[in-house]
Amino acid sequence: MLTQGLWWAGNLLILLLFVRALSGKFLSRYPVFYFYLGYVLLESVSSFYIYTFHPSFYESFYWYTQFLGVALEYCVIWEIYSQSLIDFPGVTRMARALLTVIFIAAMLKALMDTTTNPVWSPAEIPAVLERNLRTVQALLLVGIVGLLAYYAIPVGRNLKGMVLGYGVAISASVISLTLRSHFGKEFQLWWQYFHPMAYFLTYIVWCISLWSYQPNPRPRNEIALEHDYEVLAAGTARAIAQARSYLAKAFQS
Repeated sequence: MLTQGLWWAGNLLILLLFVRALSGKFLSRYPVFYFYLGYVLLESVSSFYIYTFHPSFYESFYWYTQFLGVALEYCVIWEIYSQSLIDFPGVTRMARALLTVIFIAAMLKALMDTTTNPVWSPAEIPAVLERNLRTVQALLLVGIVGLLAYYAIPVGRNLKGMVLGYGVAISASVISLTLRSHFGKEFQLWWQYFHPMAYFLTYIVWCISLWSYQPNPRPRNEIALEHDYEVLAAGTARAIAQARSYLAKAFQS
């Protein structure tokens, strides 16, 4: 009854988020985030249908849809970086490129681990892979929080809520998936309560922080982030040019 109640309440909170975004006309401000919420709602309803009418396929369906959800969450983190660094175009371009490389590398690593593992289990191997992917997500969130704090970049309530909500969900997933991979089926009873409770708390945080549109405040003082990026980019360009020159001389000799 508790898990069913959390499931229905979570879906209602997601619908409430859409209603508020549509009524406040800020759905287009965070298109990737709301697209992800739409996927979560669709996946939740589909999971309920399969669990009720085709229970034998539920476990496989759950893990495969979880992987797609993790991929979409990387896109949301990409949007958080873009929105947080919107006043710093150079840093934003670098962050987008870096996130793209990290996402591709993480997914390729997960795919290789899955295809090369001699004993593939629909419960054990996906749990380990999802844990690793979410650990990378957690590090990316810590990275943007550290960057914002170091340069004292102001952000609005919407983005703060996104980061906090994701922090709760990802931290809970990493902890629960680690325990599940260690204890296996014995942790299943705790898993079915811990997982929906963590996401229910996440939806509450999002409902509070995204009740209305709150853009990022303009910084009161000059922020040296873009200048530091330009210095780093110039230094990198010089290093690459020197490396090319050394290689060219080596080939000529």
